[in-house]
Amino acid sequence: TVLTSFGEEDMRAMGMTQSIEDLVHFRAKRALDLGCDGVVSSGMEAPRLRESLDNKLLIVTPGIRPGANIDTMQADDQKRIVTAKQAISGGADHVVVGRPISKAEDPLAVVAELQDEILTATGE
Repeated sequence: TVLTSFGEEDMRAMGMTQSIEDLVHFRAKRALDLGCDGVVSSGMEAPRLRESLDNKLLIVTPGIRPGANIDTMQADDQKRIVTAKQAISGGADHVVVGRPISKAEDPLAVVAELQDEILTATGE
C-alpha cells in the first residue's frame, strides 16, 4: 500500500495531498475490489483496514520492532513501526520481521520475545 519507510513529509514531497492512512485505505479497497486476497500494510493503518474492509482481507505487516525497546530504538529508515503485539491486536494476520532478528546479538531471544508478544495479542 505505502512503504513503511515513508512518512507524511515524504508524501508531501511527492506531491500527495491525502494522508498516508487515507491512501492506504484507498489502495487496499481498490486491491480488494480487483480480487486481491490481501495487502501489505503498516500496523498503523491495519486497524482501519480491518474495521472498514472485508474481514477476510489478509493483512501482512512489515516494520515490526520488539516491544521491549521500541521507544528507545535507534532510528533507521522505517518511519511507521509497531510492535508485533500492536500489529496483531490491530488486525494484522502476519508480521514481517527483518533487522530486529538479523542484526540482533541474540536472534533467538528476539524471536522468543516476538512470539510472546503475538501470543499475548491473540490471547493464547
